[in-house]
Amino acid sequence: MLRHFLILVLFFVSPYCAAEEVNDLYSAMVPIADQGSSAREQGVLDALKNVLIKLTGNSQTFQSTRLAPYLSDANGYVDALSFEDLPLNVSVKDSQSDSPVFGLRVKFSRSAIDLLIRQAQLPILPSNRPKFLVWIIRDDPTVGRGFIGEEISVKSTIDSGDTDFLERFDRAMRSRGIPYILPTFDLEDQLALPIEQAWNLKADDLALASQRYQTDGWIALRFYRTSTGEVRGSWLSQAGGRRQLNDFRSEGDEHFLAMTVDNLLDRMTRSFSYIPRSDTNELLLEIYNINSYSAYHSVLKQLKKLEVIDSVDLFSARGNQIIMSVEAEGGQELLSNALVRSGRFRDRNADIETENQQLTFDWIK
Repeated sequence: MLRHFLILVLFFVSPYCAAEEVNDLYSAMVPIADQGSSAREQGVLDALKNVLIKLTGNSQTFQSTRLAPYLSDANGYVDALSFEDLPLNVSVKDSQSDSPVFGLRVKFSRSAIDLLIRQAQLPILPSNRPKFLVWIIRDDPTVGRGFIGEEISVKSTIDSGDTDFLERFDRAMRSRGIPYILPTFDLEDQLALPIEQAWNLKADDLALASQRYQTDGWIALRFYRTSTGEVRGSWLSQAGGRRQLNDFRSEGDEHFLAMTVDNLLDRMTRSFSYIPRSDTNELLLEIYNINSYSAYHSVLKQLKKLEVIDSVDLFSARGNQIIMSVEAEGGQELLSNALVRSGRFRDRNADIETENQQLTFDWIK
């Protein structure tokens, strides 16, 4: 299990990444104490909570008063469920039960959940998710300040405390369905971002050091433990053209990581989310480099994958150019951003403000 986790982390530190299509957003696996009906019903509700948090990008979704009327029968949204062995990396503290011994895998109906979200007017975080670069800095009273994860890249022996921390961080990010990478901590990183600049959350230095990774944003998380065991820290992030800073503290490190990840992701994903609307905007989407029917079919398939699009029809075709009539819930700007972040479209007018409702892109094969 540990070897697989370390391989996964090393795979994720490859530079030059882009936004990522995230699958499995409509299912969740939760720990339960037994296979009785009471535990199973609570497990379905816990799984529904996890799925709605992943889909909306907001950990406070279940507290919405608009959602309450739709939760009287959580089983009504279930497509399938099964009991599985509880993974070793799932702590008993992840469950409301004192001694969970089973894993309940719940797969929900996509159409039913999508309808619930729209009826309750909850935000939607599209499955083409932003990918973030994460710098984690710890101040340890014994070894001093250092980047967590650096040992994985540069040493053959790995501190067990760092490994445990990264496993919990990975689990917290995966539970939110948010892709991320760690820095490579090579010589270029060492020169661009010395540990003191990182610890002091020097925003310009962090931004400059993060540029090479070409992610949708970056996070710098620093923390230390006081003599009484309290965990204190701060995080700084940049995404969607915004920088945000916040402090946190916890009585211990039992829940501080999940709490901190929820807090910062709730804020960071707002720039990538939208509220579904009953009225959609009809837009004309002009696309070039369509030289075959298979290319047209690929474009159509890609457009239908974007949650912001309600419908798409061919408006005209001539030469290597097609024009699609698109109904998009989020409007022109959100559609344009979604197309670019898919990695399959290049905006021909990225630096030009247009007053009409036509967007022009090149199809990237």
